[in-house]
Amino acid sequence: MAQFWLSRRFKIMAIITLCLIAVIASIQTTGLTRALIELLAFGALIWLALAKPDIPPHE
Repeated sequence: MAQFWLSRRFKIMAIITLCLIAVIASIQTTGLTRALIELLAFGALIWLALAKPDIPPHE
Protein backbone atom coordinates (compact mmCIF):
# COMPACT_ATOMS: atom_id res chain seq x y z
CA MET A 1 0.00 0.00 0.00
CA ALA A 2 2.82 2.40 0.81
CA GLN A 3 4.30 1.79 -2.63
CA PHE A 4 1.07 3.10 -4.23
CA TRP A 5 1.28 6.41 -2.31
CA LEU A 6 4.76 7.04 -3.72
CA SER A 7 4.01 5.87 -7.26
CA ARG A 8 4.03 8.06 -10.32
CA ARG A 9 0.48 7.01 -11.25
CA PHE A 10 -0.88 8.20 -7.90
CA LYS A 11 0.84 11.57 -8.26
CA ILE A 12 -0.58 12.08 -11.75
CA MET A 13 -4.10 11.15 -10.62
CA ALA A 14 -3.81 13.39 -7.57
CA ILE A 15 -2.61 16.39 -9.60
CA ILE A 16 -5.45 16.04 -12.09
CA THR A 17 -8.01 15.60 -9.31
CA LEU A 18 -6.76 18.61 -7.36
CA CYS A 19 -6.82 20.80 -10.46
CA LEU A 20 -10.40 19.72 -11.19
CA ILE A 21 -11.39 20.48 -7.59
CA ALA A 22 -9.91 23.97 -7.85
CA VAL A 23 -11.66 24.67 -11.16
CA ILE A 24 -15.03 23.38 -9.92
CA ALA A 25 -14.67 25.36 -6.70
CA SER A 26 -13.99 28.56 -8.60
CA ILE A 27 -17.04 28.02 -10.81
CA GLN A 28 -19.56 26.76 -8.25
CA THR A 29 -18.69 28.63 -5.04
CA THR A 30 -17.90 32.17 -3.91
CA GLY A 31 -16.24 33.97 -1.05
CA LEU A 32 -14.54 32.23 1.83
CA THR A 33 -15.61 28.75 0.76
CA ARG A 34 -13.99 29.20 -2.64
CA ALA A 35 -10.82 30.60 -1.12
CA LEU A 36 -10.48 27.74 1.38
CA ILE A 37 -11.05 25.02 -1.21
CA GLU A 38 -8.55 26.59 -3.61
CA LEU A 39 -6.02 27.06 -0.79
CA LEU A 40 -6.28 23.41 0.21
CA ALA A 41 -5.97 22.25 -3.41
CA PHE A 42 -2.97 24.51 -4.01
CA GLY A 43 -1.32 23.36 -0.75
CA ALA A 44 -1.76 19.73 -1.75
CA LEU A 45 -0.24 20.45 -5.18
CA ILE A 46 2.77 22.08 -3.55
CA TRP A 47 3.12 19.09 -1.20
CA LEU A 48 3.08 16.72 -4.19
CA ALA A 49 5.65 18.83 -6.02
CA LEU A 50 8.01 18.86 -3.05
CA ALA A 51 7.45 15.20 -2.08
CA LYS A 52 10.08 12.56 -2.59
CA PRO A 53 10.41 11.79 -6.32
CA ASP A 54 9.44 8.35 -7.55
CA ILE A 55 12.81 6.68 -8.05
CA PRO A 56 12.72 2.94 -8.66
CA PRO A 57 14.61 0.97 -5.98
CA HIS A 58 17.95 -0.56 -6.93
CA GLU A 59 18.08 -4.31 -6.73
